[in-house]
Amino acid sequence: MTRDFDSPEETRRLDRMREQIAAELPELQLKGQRLRDAAEEPTLSGELRQAVHTSDISLMELVRRASIDPLVLDSFLTGDATLPSDAMDRLAAVLGCVLARIPSSKAS
Repeated sequence: MTRDFDSPEETRRLDRMREQIAAELPELQLKGQRLRDAAEEPTLSGELRQAVHTSDISLMELVRRASIDPLVLDSFLTGDATLPSDAMDRLAAVLGCVLARIPSSKAS
């Protein structure tokens, strides 16, 4: 089966798709910036986000292994929500992250 890419119907379909992409692009760009900003936070959550972003494990596999709802993980990664400590523990375990205390140079 061949497809006529020059037909008026196909041109209209492609135009609609381009309009949809153009309408969604600003929101996706903002979300991308939120993802970067949240991952750069100098916090435990920021470190965990960086581990997610640099992991070779797909997001769907991460949520499956850590028993976290995909929308909850998405909200965490964008910095829109925090994760409960038990979910952070599970996610860290899947990613192979270990919390290590570094002695402070200041006396306690």
